[in-house]
Amino acid sequence: MINKSELQSVIGKYYLGGLVESVKWTTEDNALTIDFQSPNKDMIGCVKHANFPLENSEIAVYDTSKLNKLLGITSGEVFISLEKQQKVFTKLTIADLNYTVNFSLSELLLIQDVGKVTDSGDYEIVSVLEADSINAIIKAHSALESDNVIIKIDRDLDGEDVLVMSFGDTSNHTNKIDYQVPNSTLTNVPYGTKLPFNSAMVKTILNNNKDATSAIMKVNTKGWVKFEFKGENWESEYYQVRKQDI
Repeated sequence: MINKSELQSVIGKYYLGGLVESVKWTTEDNALTIDFQSPNKDMIGCVKHANFPLENSEIAVYDTSKLNKLLGITSGEVFISLEKQQKVFTKLTIADLNYTVNFSLSELLLIQDVGKVTDSGDYEIVSVLEADSINAIIKAHSALESDNVIIKIDRDLDGEDVLVMSFGDTSNHTNKIDYQVPNSTLTNVPYGTKLPFNSAMVKTILNNNKDATSAIMKVNTKGWVKFEFKGENWESEYYQVRKQDI
């Protein structure tokens, strides 16, 4: 058994509001792993759940939007199971006290393989994101709805180098919002460093992981940002590549 809202939360962490539809769910010893990537491959991620009540399996979920709609009619604790035909998993069953929902699974070959990330662990910028910071970043994006957020090194009133997320277009004649990110450690990052990212992607990632008990943003100045989240029974990570224009 798993609570419906917990299952929805796991799905939301890869679905990202409709960005990622098709994935493979791999379960081994009740540990679920879902690797995923954005359609244009500028973001690669993984979500894991350590206590997932499903038998050992690898299944193909091709239409997550449809799965979400079917899951939406259930409530409370749900029982999930798999139906198999000739050793092939064909249906995912979700049942509560009133409904039994059968979701048709796809063929594994129809799900595109997810790219691999070689993470050396070298990050010049590391920020511990508290709930207030996550909410502030989300609000900054929502206020402008710009395509761009620039992660940059600026200076505060005391002349100290600080991490700033600047929302808005790069033109000097447009509206902008700068947010100084607290709890940030900078290691050998030159003043004036600027890295542009897809602002909507950052907002969506943060929005779908607001239930995390731990959230960290790491930046490699060669061109990517990594978000790491942990909850009671789950963890997720996202690698987002910088935009080429600035």
